[in-house]
Amino acid sequence: MQGKVSPIFRLFTQQFEDAKSAFLSLSKRYRGKKSGELEQKLIFLEIYVDFLSRIHFKEENLKFQLFSPFKKIFKGLKKTKHLKMIMRQVESVKMRDNVVFNSYTKALESEKNKVYAEVYDLIVSTPLQIWDKLFDSVYQYSKGLKPLMINTSTTQIISEELEFFNLDNKTKLDTKALKDIYEGIRVIIALENLRIESGFNSIFVKEVHDRMSELQKDLLVWYENHLFLQHLTGFLTDKENISKKYIDLLASLQQNKKTNTAKVEAKCRELFERILE
Repeated sequence: MQGKVSPIFRLFTQQFEDAKSAFLSLSKRYRGKKSGELEQKLIFLEIYVDFLSRIHFKEENLKFQLFSPFKKIFKGLKKTKHLKMIMRQVESVKMRDNVVFNSYTKALESEKNKVYAEVYDLIVSTPLQIWDKLFDSVYQYSKGLKPLMINTSTTQIISEELEFFNLDNKTKLDTKALKDIYEGIRVIIALENLRIESGFNSIFVKEVHDRMSELQKDLLVWYENHLFLQHLTGFLTDKENISKKYIDLLASLQQNKKTNTAKVEAKCRELFERILE
């Protein structure tokens, strides 16, 4: 790993510093907004580590070795995000329809307090050295990267994501497929930014990127509704007497799911037709 560090390491450094800053802030007080910032930064760091692992493919399990210390934290941050999404939607329904869901809101608050405490404990018990180790390792693996290596690695990962899209395109777009598409688009956009930082042209033209961004937004709306429906269904499963307001809410969420699914399926097909030609 001789040679100068690649210019794309600047992108990693910026995201890394933001991630570590959010982590340190959360070690003082766990907050939903700051946890969301950390999750977003960790998503990029994981994508970058995967990118490096494709170049240094002779180093077995490199991605796992570098990112595994962050996996539990990442999982806790995701739980936090999901609860925040659901609670926001409950509040939105309350404001729109002037209906309160006291027992459900209370259960959500209890679950939130439990998750926040668990993730906070995880963060404060995590040694700071994991950050130094990640940075030093990525710095070393970012040395001597040739343009051809960067082009090959980014193209390889993007091609794999497109192949998943192609497989999904041939089958029914179920919940897992739509979630995978959402995450796949996120990976593609991050790698396109790496390519641009390296002086390469992006693989896709602006029109395709615009479509991807639009689809991402619609998939997020679909996913938030899906989580809300899934969580509420679980909450009501063991209840003997369910009040009408909960039955009406379930029916509304189920209808939203149908509408949202039809919308994102249509946009997925349009995008696939454009990029899988």
